[in-house]
Amino acid sequence: MVHKGDMQIIAQMLRNLESQGEVKFNAPLVIAPPTYNIVDELKAEGDWEILQKYAGFEFDDNAPKGTARTEYENIMYLERPGCNLCMGNQEKAAKGDTVLATSTRLFQGRVVEDSGEKKGESLLASTPMVVLATVLGRIPSLDEYKAAVHGIDLTDFAPPSDDLSVDPAEVQAVKIVDA
Repeated sequence: MVHKGDMQIIAQMLRNLESQGEVKFNAPLVIAPPTYNIVDELKAEGDWEILQKYAGFEFDDNAPKGTARTEYENIMYLERPGCNLCMGNQEKAAKGDTVLATSTRLFQGRVVEDSGEKKGESLLASTPMVVLATVLGRIPSLDEYKAAVHGIDLTDFAPPSDDLSVDPAEVQAVKIVDA
């Protein structure tokens, strides 16, 4: 599950990537909008249309899946709003896979189990990193990342440009008074 802002970032990234050439997924990208209300808002704002354009699968409440998916193609999946790849619907990646995910609930075995040959890995990453990695089929370079997120305000935080370090000799001792 992602937040509305994440859905907007994904839509803008797809527009950015589209302007650079063909958008083809080299790994599966599974997206579960948080709520049906958010889907309606994204439709009204024009972001849902680009998500649909690149989705190889879009949920259909009139024809729900009969079983949880455990095998994925290299496409973008627009899943039913809510929880995905978790205990909520039992979907998991193939045993032994390496998964980049935006969820912090990545405890062992939840998203991907170990196989006989390889330990399953769940790695935490930002929404832009996950999206770009699925298009490229690998972790992007810094230049690729910057091009894909161009024009997207990912955060208002910027580290200070001034040197804020202090000479330890200038630091005064703090006296703790028991009140």
